[in-house]
Amino acid sequence: MPSNSLLQQYSDERAALIQNAIPRAAAIIVGRRRVLSGIRWRDDLIITAAEAIGGIEQADVRLEGDSFSADVIATDLTTDIAILRLPSTNASVTTDPSLAPSSTSSAPSNSRVDTNSACTAASLDPLRLGETIAAVGRTLRGTSAIWGTVQLAGPAWNSRRGGKIDQRIELDVAFDPSFEGAAVINTSGNIVAMAVPGPYNRVLGIPTATIESVIAKVDQFGHLPKPYIGIRLQPLWLDDATRTKLNRKARSIAAVGGIDSGSPAELAHIELGDLLLTLDGHPAESVNDMARRIASASPGQTIALEVLRGGKPLTINVQIGERPRS
Repeated sequence: MPSNSLLQQYSDERAALIQNAIPRAAAIIVGRRRVLSGIRWRDDLIITAAEAIGGIEQADVRLEGDSFSADVIATDLTTDIAILRLPSTNASVTTDPSLAPSSTSSAPSNSRVDTNSACTAASLDPLRLGETIAAVGRTLRGTSAIWGTVQLAGPAWNSRRGGKIDQRIELDVAFDPSFEGAAVINTSGNIVAMAVPGPYNRVLGIPTATIESVIAKVDQFGHLPKPYIGIRLQPLWLDDATRTKLNRKARSIAAVGGIDSGSPAELAHIELGDLLLTLDGHPAESVNDMARRIASASPGQTIALEVLRGGKPLTINVQIGERPRS
């Protein structure tokens, strides 16, 4: 077989893509036994899966030839994105410029962003059904890679916790726990997503654009602000006649059972006993649905709540605040 066969070229190109991704692969050590993967997003930031990180404040991070203690500066369970910050004295990572996901947000003054990157989150096309990808992670034994394909490529969606995910991505890859938080690259070598486990043994990809939006909030506020309006909701059971009158499918409706003093809800004159019909024109089907919708909003954003008060509908505009930090 000739040395320049198409099969050999194919193998060489695949291996080269993985080699270029290795400097971005990180191992995150959580506790004594759990090791998961991470992505070196820029010089001082490591991205990994928030569900796996849990509530810890520091984690050991192993990169190619180096180990560091990193601070966990943000965990967003709604999108399953955790952000770790490495010590500011770290040396720059050297990698193929086409690989690095270039940040569209402002970087802290003590960090260095790869400004030579030819790939930005805005310029990446959505992943396509059947597209070839590779998950690149790191264990204590070294870097690992798995090739696979995009099994499902859908529109933007909201997670069960209310996080907005820019594209529904399901991956057909052989997956094990050490790949949770691994970089997903395409055949151009660009980081296009982070691999995380989903329900029913699915493997999901959290898109680059979603990761960038979480990083942008942390860069802007110095932490990850939690949306807050200051109401406590409880389900109120509806009989068939009331459901028909209100034109509702759900068996219950979210009722305001408490209002925090000085909260955005109090300032907007929401009252105890108000029944929530819609949020920005979309039906509020349940307490959990309302909580997810509020969680997906951003501080400073104004939402329109349609409530039923004294048997009459009323629209109230509420400006989302930031949940007080304890």
